[in-house]
Amino acid sequence: MSNALARKRKRMQPLGYTKDELLRMQRYAKTQSNTNDLIEESFLNIRLISFQILHDKFGFGYKRLMKVEKIIKEYLNTTAAGGLSTEQLQFCMREKCGIDAKAEANRVPFRESFSLVERKVAPGSMQTAGKFLAASICNYYALLGVCLKTGFNFSKRQVAETLEWIRYYINSLATGYETMTGIASVMEQECKYCDPRFIGKTYEV
Repeated sequence: MSNALARKRKRMQPLGYTKDELLRMQRYAKTQSNTNDLIEESFLNIRLISFQILHDKFGFGYKRLMKVEKIIKEYLNTTAAGGLSTEQLQFCMREKCGIDAKAEANRVPFRESFSLVERKVAPGSMQTAGKFLAASICNYYALLGVCLKTGFNFSKRQVAETLEWIRYYINSLATGYETMTGIASVMEQECKYCDPRFIGKTYEV
């Protein structure tokens, strides 16, 4: 092999990896990034939906919504630190509320769950993405259910009603009756709760 060809091959193998290995790593990184984006966006949108429901149906104002946000963040920090797993939260919700968060999340129709994210999902990735979205819904249900029961003394009926309304809003997003920008606009106007993701966006009736 000539010196020129050897140098070219080296350029195609940075850090000792072959071109195929690098392409596989790039595809994995992109997939992982898309997965994280799906989970984060769906989680934030369910949170915003739940805030509007708590405001409309249970009279929560800005202070109580901030308390909900604070409690949920504390749960998330504890989970991230390894002190509390999502399975334990789900168990806690079953014990305290008599509600199975996973079963409730599975009541959200598969295709409707995609209305929680703006990004397009490739047809070949729909099944996997749907599983991540269902997990995101389940996790938030568990977080919210335990928060409302322990922090606000909600009854089982009130927690179940909240989850039912979340499903209703997801259906409204899927059918185009509602938009996340519209929900954010209502929350900003009525509760002074501003979701920074929607700053600068306008909602047209």
